Amino acid sequence: MKKSIISISLAMVLLGGCASSTSISESDVFAKYPNAREASILLEEAKNDDLAFFAPEQMKQAQRVYENAMKDAMAGKADASELAVEAVARAKAARVQSNKAKYTFEEVLLAREKALEVNAASVAPEEFKDAEESFSKAIAQLEFGQEAKAKKDIEALKNQYLAIELKALKKNMLSFAQQAVAKAEKEDLNDIAPRTIAQAKDELKLAVNTLEANRTDTAKANIHSNRAIWLVKQAEGIADINAYFDNADFDEEQKILWYQEQLSSVVAPMNSAVQFNNTNKEVVAGLRQQVSVLVNNNEMLTAKLNDAQDQIQEITAASQSRASKLERDSAEALMQAKLLREKELAAKKADDARFAAVQSMFTEEEATVYRQRDNVLIRAQGFSFKSGGSEIESSNFIMLNKITDAIKRFPNANIVVSGHTDSTGSAELNLALSKARAEVVANFITQVSEIDGEKVTFNGYGKDKPVASNETPEGRAQNRRVEILIVNK
Repeated sequence: MKKSIISISLAMVLLGGCASSTSISESDVFAKYPNAREASILLEEAKNDDLAFFAPEQMKQAQRVYENAMKDAMAGKADASELAVEAVARAKAARVQSNKAKYTFEEVLLAREKALEVNAASVAPEEFKDAEESFSKAIAQLEFGQEAKAKKDIEALKNQYLAIELKALKKNMLSFAQQAVAKAEKEDLNDIAPRTIAQAKDELKLAVNTLEANRTDTAKANIHSNRAIWLVKQAEGIADINAYFDNADFDEEQKILWYQEQLSSVVAPMNSAVQFNNTNKEVVAGLRQQVSVLVNNNEMLTAKLNDAQDQIQEITAASQSRASKLERDSAEALMQAKLLREKELAAKKADDARFAAVQSMFTEEEATVYRQRDNVLIRAQGFSFKSGGSEIESSNFIMLNKITDAIKRFPNANIVVSGHTDSTGSAELNLALSKARAEVVANFITQVSEIDGEKVTFNGYGKDKPVASNETPEGRAQNRRVEILIVNK
């Protein structure tokens, strides 16, 4: 925690003047030397406005003179008033110099702010450190009157921050898509699904080009990035079906029969037999027609329901006009209770269905899903992290996509991501590691899945919240987990 300039100064003065029997308090100094109080206020404001960054030498001298003024004032020395006046003058000079630096380096500061907004200091620490050192050097040159030297590299310094911003944007937004494409190449998916992988690479390239052309168009870049990931997943599905055919040693007829079985299972809820005695074109057209009829029927039922609700309102209004106040209130209360009950039952049915759907999405090895009243807890013990690391392995993409799909089923919910470890290792290391892993999962949810970042929070609890015994390998495996709590409003 930062201490205020006034507190630091007072501590130094007390240490320096404790041997003097004539020392006075800080409040007495401010009462006797108004300039000292003014200097104290100016220096506190300077700290809040980060003047030490824009006028480092001026601030250093102002702080030194102020501390000497306070020390001499507490010791009752005659030059305290003169030093306090000088401290005020130097603090004001630092403010003037800071304003000049901000004006001179206005474009650099804007570029620097953009880099900080995308967390460039963490994403590209070495490059950002180099830029900061160059910027500090230019600020020092301006402060020492070397204005020409200070201004010489303004454009290069601005471009340096902009390049760092672009690098951070690419890493933040494109890293998952790049990993997905790299994984596809490593697994030779290009041999099995060359067109699909080519499309994925094109989408990734479009995402990169979008950012390079206009780094503010992050929405469009994110669309291409997500499309690239989707296409890689499609290629994996193609490879899975291809492997199934190879293992089953299907001939061409068996492949088509398998395809027809899949269609039959899809339309089974409609209680409709697929007419495979027709051509495939006729089969597809017939199924499309059946689905269209269902959609139209649903729209008609919805319209009838709306009409019925309108009639209920009309009847209720007519009844209210004829009945007494007591009868009207009673009828209205009964109607509201009925509608509320129906609404609650419908909501409960929908919630039960959503929860069951989320439960069915995960295997036992990936996660366990719990219902906590209106909330849903996904206890994901299936994450694969390198020992001591927080980087998401590409093998986790399928489970991550399942998690984001589950979250999107609750559009108004807030999301709390928590990381947990087993008891192996130090508490401090486990706490930091659990928080880092939770942050990586939270970033995937917000950056890749277009879920509002303000709805997502994360934290790490280390080994403090085990769900099983740490005495067995199985228990430790359950304790090494990331939990996603879907908090429904």
